[in-house]
Amino acid sequence: MGFAAASPALADAWHAAGLAAGGTACEDPPGVRNGPSGSLYLAYLRDPDGNKLCALHRL
Repeated sequence: MGFAAASPALADAWHAAGLAAGGTACEDPPGVRNGPSGSLYLAYLRDPDGNKLCALHRL
């Protein structure tokens, strides 16, 4: 599941709040990923039930 973030700072805040609420980090730390669809700022985590979540901001 993914959520749109209005800025990289909001994606980072979402990630930090998720970790504080019992989530676990997965994949690379939050940051810019470059791919065929352009540059994205991505932050991934797993919730306490193991679901993979993502906050993304299109750069």
